Amino acid sequence: MSWRWIALALTLGTSTALAQQPAAVPDQPNWPLSDPGEAWNSSTVTPIEENASGSGNGFLTGNHDFRNFINFISNPLTSIDPRAVTAIYPLFGQEWISNASPIPNGEAQVYGPAITIALSDRFAAGINQGGIADANFSANPIQRQRIIQDERLQELLSARVAARVGSLDFSGDRFGFLNLGGFFQYTVIENVQSQFLLTVGLRWEAPCGSHELFQGYGPAELSPYFTVGKEFGNYHVLFTTGYEFPVGAGNDTLNVYYANIHFDRRCFGWLYPLVEINSNFLTSGRSVDFGLDTRRGFIDFGDFEATGNVVTLAAGANAVIVPEHLEFGLVYTTTIATQRDLEANGIIAKMTIRY
Repeated sequence: MSWRWIALALTLGTSTALAQQPAAVPDQPNWPLSDPGEAWNSSTVTPIEENASGSGNGFLTGNHDFRNFINFISNPLTSIDPRAVTAIYPLFGQEWISNASPIPNGEAQVYGPAITIALSDRFAAGINQGGIADANFSANPIQRQRIIQDERLQELLSARVAARVGSLDFSGDRFGFLNLGGFFQYTVIENVQSQFLLTVGLRWEAPCGSHELFQGYGPAELSPYFTVGKEFGNYHVLFTTGYEFPVGAGNDTLNVYYANIHFDRRCFGWLYPLVEINSNFLTSGRSVDFGLDTRRGFIDFGDFEATGNVVTLAAGANAVIVPEHLEFGLVYTTTIATQRDLEANGIIAKMTIRY
């Protein structure tokens, strides 16, 4: 049996930018639409018409042929925009955790900027994990007693070692840096007429965070993934899935399959109510190493990874302030299926400043 202790992880982003608009097309309505409920019919615009000058997309400007799409908001580590864009994402997260033995009840705030750079209209690279976190865990003797009496732990360890684990103290304030991570991705299918994207990529994570926050334990991790986006009139669907695995030996190896899905509807030409479902499944991991203060495991703004499947739900809205350039999103996250009676609720506020 293998299971994971808890800690924290996050995302990185910040800054500003304005973009060059694609050439206007005679039969394409001006933005915002005169009829708030009217959707842009992308089937009437061909890729050649959309960028007749050839100057709308490219290095740094990225891809502006999917102007009605927005990005994921929750789970920013593994949910990445399928478009090649240049953007900065200042981000704040607040999480409340309870019943997650052996870590006592607590709360955490995460601050981080993420950044994506479009190297062409199809190829992009970015940093989407990192930043700082400020966590506070309460001293809860009931949590420790639960460890000592845990039958599954008793099967793995002697009562004496289980009691030693139960005596570990994780309470108090913890402040530090989170592991750094990023990605490279390439759009292999870009159908402007049907507003469909398919992008493949590779995420990486370097264990360089603070041990105080249960970060910084090796080895490094890689995760090949693919992500798709599709527009259906005023509705949009984004889906991403990948597999994370270690690239070396260490005290904290794990293999995780993840799948996230996003639904939104464009209202009034600028407001996007949205729902996101995120799922992690830990397929394998090392047994608990009691030489460490904790296992890596983490809460990614609503996603707790433990042995087995963990599913979280996020609901909120995204507002387009300046079309294609400035957006602000806010979601509430909660767990709907977890391991070891974990309860985690939180909020994520995300700004998008796109070139």
